[in-house]
Amino acid sequence: MTVERAMRMLRERWGLALLCVVLGLLGAGVATYLTPRTYSSDVTLYVSLQGRADSSDDAYQADRLAQARVQSYVPLLTDERVTQPVVESLGLALTPAELAERVTVTVEPDTTVLTAAVRDSTPEGAAAVANALANEFVGLVGELEQPIGPTPPPPAPGQPAEEPARIGVQVVQPAAPVAVPVSPDAPFNLALGGALGLLIGITAMVVRDMRDTSVRSAEHLRGLVPAPVLAEIPHDRRVATRPLLVDDPFASPRAEAFRRLRTNLQFLGGRQGRGVIVVTSARPGEGTSTTACNLAITLAEAGNRVLLVDANLRNPRVADYLGVDTTPGLVDVLAGRMVWQYARRPWNRGGFDVLPAGAVGQDHSSQLLSSFGLADLLADMRKHYHFVVVDTPALLPVSDAAAVAARADGVVLAVQHRQTTQEQVDAAVSMLGSVSARLLGAVLTMRRGRPGREGRVQAYKAQQSAPRPEVPPLPAPPPTPRPEITSPPTGIPRSVPEQQSAPNGVPQEQDSEEETAQHTVETAPRRPSPTPRS
Repeated sequence: MTVERAMRMLRERWGLALLCVVLGLLGAGVATYLTPRTYSSDVTLYVSLQGRADSSDDAYQADRLAQARVQSYVPLLTDERVTQPVVESLGLALTPAELAERVTVTVEPDTTVLTAAVRDSTPEGAAAVANALANEFVGLVGELEQPIGPTPPPPAPGQPAEEPARIGVQVVQPAAPVAVPVSPDAPFNLALGGALGLLIGITAMVVRDMRDTSVRSAEHLRGLVPAPVLAEIPHDRRVATRPLLVDDPFASPRAEAFRRLRTNLQFLGGRQGRGVIVVTSARPGEGTSTTACNLAITLAEAGNRVLLVDANLRNPRVADYLGVDTTPGLVDVLAGRMVWQYARRPWNRGGFDVLPAGAVGQDHSSQLLSSFGLADLLADMRKHYHFVVVDTPALLPVSDAAAVAARADGVVLAVQHRQTTQEQVDAAVSMLGSVSARLLGAVLTMRRGRPGREGRVQAYKAQQSAPRPEVPPLPAPPPTPRPEITSPPTGIPRSVPEQQSAPNGVPQEQDSEEETAQHTVETAPRRPSPTPRS
C-alpha cells in the first residue's frame, strides 16, 4: 500500500477508526463499572534479634541470620496455620486457601522488612484481615524460633528473668483502611480499550478498503469508461433544499464544475457540439435530474437555445425542481394528445424551455419511450434548439434510458462518488454499447473530500473595485435662441399629424406649434422663379 493510498484511506474512512475507538472506550467503561471493587490494605513486619547480644559479633551474626530467615517467612504468611485462625476469629465466608489467594507478601531488598497486602471487598475488611494475619504470624514465628546462644543464668531474687536471644517478628506499621480501590483500574482499562479499538479500527479500515470496489476518484473512473471524465461535481449539503445553480453564488465550486461540463460538451472532439444529450446513470439516486437541470442552465447561460425534456417517467423530478406544472408533458405528446410546441413552457429564471413528464403511468412508460414517435419527436426538436437535454431513469433497473439513448446524439453517464461500484459502471457501459449509443463522457457526482492532484489549485479571489473619483458636474450649456418664425406662404398646409411613430413603433410626443411651423417652412418646396419673357 502506497503512502498516497494510505492517506486517502485515512481521509475517507477515519470515521470507522473513530467509531471503533469510541466503542473500545465504551466497552472498557462498562466493564470497569460492572467489575466489583477490590480494596487493599498493607501491614509491615520487621524481623530482628529479640533479646540481648553479648557482643557486636553476636549482634552481626543475628542480623545475618534474620536476613536469611526473611525469605523463609514468606510462605508462612499464607500457611494454613495462619489463615485458619484468621478465618475462624473474623467469621469470614472463605476457606483458608481462598484467603491465602488474597494475600500478597513482598520483601524489601537487602532488608528484613516484610509487607503483607490483603485484598477484600471493603476497606475495613481488608485492614481487619491484615492485622489479624500479622498477629497470628507473630505468634507462629515465636513458637518456631529457638533461642540463640547459651541459656542466661537464673535471675537474682526480686529481678525479672532474662529472656534468651532469638529471632522474632514484630508489627512495625499496622494496616489501615484505604478508600481507593485497587481493582478495577479505570485509567488502565480505558487506555487498553482505546488501544484495542484503534487497532481493530485500523484493521477494519484496511480490510474494507481492499474489499471496496466503488468509484473513489476521477482517475479510477477514467479507467472504467471508454470516454473522458467531463467534470467532478462536488458534494453540497444544501442541494436537498437548493438543487439549482440559480440559487448558488456565481463563483461557487459547484457552479464552476457545471460550467466545465458545459464547455466540454460544447467542444467535445474539437468541434461545436449540438443535438440531443441524454443524462442517465447506472443506478437510482446518483443525481441525474439535478445534473440535467443545471446543465440546461449553464448551456442557456452561454447563449444556446435549450430545451429540457423530462423523460424520467418512473420518478419525474424536473417539474418539482423548476417549479412548473407537470401537465401537459411528454406523455401527452407521445400519446398523440398534444403537439410538443404547445406542451413546452418557458422557464424565465434560466432562459430555456421545459417539457415536463406529464401524467405518468408506470404500466406504459417503456412502451411510450420505445415507440418510433420518440425518434420523430427528437428529430423535430433538433431543428428548433441547439441542445435538447433529456433526463432519463437509471439504466440497470429499467430499459427506458437505453431506449432514449439509442435515439439521441450522445449520453452523459452520472456516477456517484464512493457509492457506484465498478461492476455497476461496467454494466451500464455495456448496456449503452448494446444499443449503439454514443457515450460522450462521465460525470463524477457528489464528490466528497479533497479533489485530485490536478484540482488542487488556488482559486481566483474576488477583486474589489477601487472607488471612482468624484467628477465635478459640467456647467450647463447656454440656451440657444430660437429663430423667429414668420407666417408661412400662402398655399402651404400647416396641419401635421398629432402623433408620429418612431421606427421601433414607440409613439413620439406631439410637436409644439412653433416647431411644427418651422418644420413646415424648412421642408416646404420652393416655387420656381418665373422665367422672364423675351
